Amino acid sequence: MSDAFEGRTFPKGVLIAVAALLGFTIVMIAVARLTGFMMPQAPIMAEIESRDISFVEQPDGSMAVRDAATDDIIQMLPPGGEGFVRGMLRSLERQRKGYKADISEPFHLARREDGMLTLEDPVTGILLDLRAYGVDNEASFAVFMPSAPVQR
Repeated sequence: MSDAFEGRTFPKGVLIAVAALLGFTIVMIAVARLTGFMMPQAPIMAEIESRDISFVEQPDGSMAVRDAATDDIIQMLPPGGEGFVRGMLRSLERQRKGYKADISEPFHLARREDGMLTLEDPVTGILLDLRAYGVDNEASFAVFMPSAPVQR
């Protein structure tokens, strides 16, 4: 059985186009790095409601969500429950390890003028739009807002 492409050369035009694309990409990255040029980002709207919250792991595996200003318990997360919240906290905790900070330091939760709910880590500077993770996952953080009823 013979190869159908045997004896045929690879088209030079394709090689030239790929080389030109790679060269252009490298030049544009170099220009952006050297000049400090950054693409504009969508503006973040002003806060209309916010709360600083902290998460404290309990000996029984549950987690207390506390208002950082008053130290009141907002909600108790049961052991093994609230998978999205716990998963998000594990990810943020990994980021904080580089800053020698732990998960008990407060986060800033805010609702914006456009309805967007954001979670900001003041330690690392990370700002997360929670809607990007889906409406149900955003709702799991929305219950920690001041307008939500406080559970004791």
